[in-house]
Amino acid sequence: MKKNITKEEEKALLEIAKHLMAAVDSRGDLEARDNDSEDFIEVPVWGIQKAMEEAYLLGRMSR
Repeated sequence: MKKNITKEEEKALLEIAKHLMAAVDSRGDLEARDNDSEDFIEVPVWGIQKAMEEAYLLGRMSR
């Protein structure tokens, strides 16, 4: 069952990504640009893990 996210939730997810991933912060968004050098960024695994944890907690709080 897929649930669409709200604009507020989308903004919160972007803030999590910007806070934990320098490449997203310098890029400014999570939109696809159809350009490999811009769409494939380097992110450390610990940044991905922390971002997933924070996104999970955000989802639990929004129930």
